[in-house]
Amino acid sequence: MNNEDYASYELALKLKACGFNEPCIAQWACEPDGKPMLFGSTAFVFSNAELKGRDVTAPLLYHAQKWLREVKGIAFNVIAHDASDKYREGKYHWMEVHLPNSNENGSQWVDWFIYGKHPLFNTYEEALSDGLSQMLELIKKGE
Repeated sequence: MNNEDYASYELALKLKACGFNEPCIAQWACEPDGKPMLFGSTAFVFSNAELKGRDVTAPLLYHAQKWLREVKGIAFNVIAHDASDKYREGKYHWMEVHLPNSNENGSQWVDWFIYGKHPLFNTYEEALSDGLSQMLELIKKGE
């Protein structure tokens, strides 16, 4: 696994604030200077309830996406574009859909890219991280 396969420190904090407390094999631990460092080991499993201070679990992006889908009822897809699309050549974006177990008062379908409000990303992981972050912001706002 590479570091980009894990939720960033900022994303991990958002996940925790929205109730994520799944067991993870990695954690973000804050150094004395306040800089977060990623630590992981298959020998240990961490949960947010066990960690203190500014330390937080570091789930894989897939794990966070699955939790969002299964627990919060929000799914989104990362879309890849091929070279035939001259405006989005080789880039990625994401689309969301609220599943039946989601908040019925929230929007049911949003494709921000179509309306020119959603950026394109160079990698799948960047698009996945941004999608997770945006969906957690909606949860935080109660939408």
